[in-house]
Amino acid sequence: MPFKKKSPIENSVAHESEVDAELHRIYDPESESEEQDMTRLDQVDHSFVKKVLVGMMVFFAVLAAISWAGFFFFSPQKEKFAGEKVSVTVEGPSEVKSGEVTTYAVHWKNDENVALGTAKLELRLPKNFTVTKTDPSTENTTWQIGSVASGHDGLVTIQGVSLAPLDKAMDLQAILTYRPADFNSEFQKVATRTVTIKDSVVELEVKGPTKILPGDKVALTLAYHNNSSNDFKNIHVRAIWPDNFIPDSSTPDSTDTTLKEWVIVDLPGNARGTIAVNGSFASSAEGKIDLRGQVGFLDQSAQFQLQRETVFTTTVLKGDLVTTLLLNGKADDQPIHFGDTLRYALSYKNTGSVKLEDVSLSAVFETTPADKVLRWNDLKDKAGGVRKGNTITWTKRQVPSLANIDAGEGGTLDIELPILAEPLASSKDATYQVTAYLQADVVRIDGDKVNRSAKTAPVIAKVVSDARLSAQAQFFNKDGIPVGSGPLPPQVGKETTYRVMWKIDNSLHELTSLKLSTKLSPGVVWTGLSSTDAGDLKFDAGNNKMIWTLNWMPTTIKTLNVSFDIKLSPTDDQRGDVPNLIDSTIFEAVDKVTSDALLLSQAPLTTALVGDDLAAGKGKVQ
Repeated sequence: MPFKKKSPIENSVAHESEVDAELHRIYDPESESEEQDMTRLDQVDHSFVKKVLVGMMVFFAVLAAISWAGFFFFSPQKEKFAGEKVSVTVEGPSEVKSGEVTTYAVHWKNDENVALGTAKLELRLPKNFTVTKTDPSTENTTWQIGSVASGHDGLVTIQGVSLAPLDKAMDLQAILTYRPADFNSEFQKVATRTVTIKDSVVELEVKGPTKILPGDKVALTLAYHNNSSNDFKNIHVRAIWPDNFIPDSSTPDSTDTTLKEWVIVDLPGNARGTIAVNGSFASSAEGKIDLRGQVGFLDQSAQFQLQRETVFTTTVLKGDLVTTLLLNGKADDQPIHFGDTLRYALSYKNTGSVKLEDVSLSAVFETTPADKVLRWNDLKDKAGGVRKGNTITWTKRQVPSLANIDAGEGGTLDIELPILAEPLASSKDATYQVTAYLQADVVRIDGDKVNRSAKTAPVIAKVVSDARLSAQAQFFNKDGIPVGSGPLPPQVGKETTYRVMWKIDNSLHELTSLKLSTKLSPGVVWTGLSSTDAGDLKFDAGNNKMIWTLNWMPTTIKTLNVSFDIKLSPTDDQRGDVPNLIDSTIFEAVDKVTSDALLLSQAPLTTALVGDDLAAGKGKVQ
């Protein structure tokens, strides 16, 4: 039968009939066939409409996912902004001169595709960098930049002076803080420029004679120059003299008595100045000798910060008469105590090849407080020198050999000179010291008149603080009350407890780093009981030692007491003996005024309990 094409209307009607029949079959329970087998699951072809609906849903879901992925991938969202193309750099020299005006440029740029809503630039400068000018101007090295369009940049310049010690490395840091447009978080970019001080605009030169004889007057000059247009204040010039150079005076005056430091209150730009120092080399000086000069400033901690150091070398020719002054066998400065006897040895020798004639020797003593430290009435001088004020002089009248000293010959003079036994009650000066030097004068050399004079380097003896130590073991205190326990005299196999008392008296100078220590004798045990006015008392079990320490003892504290209890159980081999309780007590401290170390000691303490009258004669073990 030939195929007859249906009209559109016929197709539509047929399609509607099929859809109605399908829906009726699905949703009308009565339409189900009784022969339907529900025990099997047969695959049924889905209708065309259902397939179309599901396909359209999948298509639109995929399309939505692709759209959102493209939106997140191609859009500059907040979560993707990292600021890699926002930059800040610091440009300028990495090595500069101290005191020189230096300019640094801080460049910032936004190469991101989005604008920056806000931006702020902050510079963190070293504390020794002084700002002289900025562009744009600001009061606190912070600039509010504001918004920055994509591709835009800017520049900030800062000018200043670094007054810092040589070889000092310091960091100049730029911090750019910004927030992208329509973004809630802030970002930062940091740039650091490390700058090293390699030189200074303040210059110094030491000048003097290239050759000199010991004892001859030497004129030295320390010439300084501000090689910049900047003004400086309170620049310090220091001299480092060798031990055998003896400065006598300076112009301008030194800020200290040793003629080693001067302060230039004002040093304008390009200004120059000089410091003149007069002195001489000691008779023992010989050969090439360096004299050093330094220029610098004091920082906020009053520490000297070096700007420049220079060295001048001179040659000291060998002298004809060499003299030395020794105190207690040494030519060095040394600490002394009240009541000490100063023992000086004065030696001289002709090291030349010709005869020295009419030689005189003078020992000069300078004291603080003036004329009140030495006990001149107790001076011992076998040679019988003539004393005038604080000077003792020997000539050929007292020492005949000084009339003519042949080449290679010499001699020695000895004197003893005590000092005060205790501080002066009327003196407010807490510093006591004796400075001594030996001066030799030669009238003629091999018959020719020369009138040459030479000195030894001074020897300084500083009186350290009047600290005193006492140590005592007790069974009864000063009021007769028992502070110990157990049998007295001690008995074999039984415990007797004693109290050890330490006492420190001090009034002259402040003390630092105080320490008291002793070792317990065999068979002696610390009970764990102790008492201290200040400081910390500990038992070192490893070394069986009692150790007390204190950081500082001011002069307002005149006395400190430390005590601890120990117990002894004598053994049979100690019967009839007076055993030790503790070994020697050692006291160590540092005198804050003189910076010298103090070392005092007390003998070991025994069961004899010296000083405890009620326990007298009861120390022998029974």
